[in-house]
Amino acid sequence: MAARAKRSTHLEAWSVMILCVWGSGLIATTTCDDVKHFTATDSCQPPAMEFDIENITKGSWTFTEKSKNCVGSVDGSAGSLSNCTYTMAFCQMLPNCSSGSMCVETFNATGKNDTTKLVQGGYVANPFSVTDTSLNGGFLARFTKGSNYTKSNGTWCQLSADINFECNRMQYWVPYEGRETTSVPQNALKLVKFDKERCQLQVTVEYAGACISITPATAISETLSAGTVLIIIFFVSLAVYFSCGILINLLRGFHGKDLLPQSEFWTQLPVLIADGFLFTCCCKTEEKDGYDSI
Repeated sequence: MAARAKRSTHLEAWSVMILCVWGSGLIATTTCDDVKHFTATDSCQPPAMEFDIENITKGSWTFTEKSKNCVGSVDGSAGSLSNCTYTMAFCQMLPNCSSGSMCVETFNATGKNDTTKLVQGGYVANPFSVTDTSLNGGFLARFTKGSNYTKSNGTWCQLSADINFECNRMQYWVPYEGRETTSVPQNALKLVKFDKERCQLQVTVEYAGACISITPATAISETLSAGTVLIIIFFVSLAVYFSCGILINLLRGFHGKDLLPQSEFWTQLPVLIADGFLFTCCCKTEEKDGYDSI
């Protein structure tokens, strides 16, 4: 019978040590990664516990509309004026928007060949309120106290906006990473209308966070978190470790359970863990009756 090859105990010890250090780092990283980076202030809260506003309160959101839904367009003349761009931010002020939370930029809004920027809605610390008590859910974001606007008949009014969020469990809003402004998903816009008599913009959008009793709307992300990447790398490394170890041991002439790299360690690991639990829970130190003499 051929002599069995001897295992390198030093190599096995180093391999196990590297795996332990890697596993510890993985646990620490994934634990930190599970902490949400968004912290709502006392004034910026969802209108009810069932709703999720985390995604929409990150940065600002923008969408472009046709002229008939823009400030300054003429009744019955759809397309007579250029399109306009709306930008909105929830629970925060927009930069370059005169301390407002919603602005509109349009060309030739007043009949002049220039670009006009108006505050469609002033800053509101928490614009959210519940509008639908049905099983489907839904909530409203209301912006008031916008710019003063002169209507075609010579009278004036103050611009405002109502953003109505309707439930759609598949409509996740994912903000751009590293960019302040994100485009509103095109298929999320259901209705955009500018009421010229009331000077109010009325928008209806679909959003998963407006549904009752759902997984948080931040559950789907376009990018993998650092913890997820480390978990994938860990299990891939573990598979490579066992595959290569078994192949090397097979070439070295080992058979049976000895094919497993560091087989002594892995077979004794469950016993060592059990002994550790028993020692922690059941072990009692012996008390001495007196002190040893000096």
